[in-house]
Amino acid sequence: MKIYFAGSIRGGRDDKELYSQIIIHLKKYGEVLTEHVGDSNLKDSGENLLDNSIYKRDMSWISEADVLIAEVSTPSIGVGYEIREAEREGKDTIC
Repeated sequence: MKIYFAGSIRGGRDDKELYSQIIIHLKKYGEVLTEHVGDSNLKDSGENLLDNSIYKRDMSWISEADVLIAEVSTPSIGVGYEIREAEREGKDTIC
């Protein structure tokens, strides 16, 4: 199973340790395509990539994923967009 885990990056990194714990747990069930979301070194400025590159990669991962699991305690426009895209594609989504 391929799992897309969504959690806030630019909206705030206060829950990064929680994200890491969730990702460790999810790896028992399949491949987590977005392990970087739980990286404690990832700052709220995001990855060192162009926004368009991140968008294309993430939309590709959502298409590839069997399920999207989102931690939604920290408000994030990006996470909301990812949930919308997963639902548009008919993916099972758990928040």
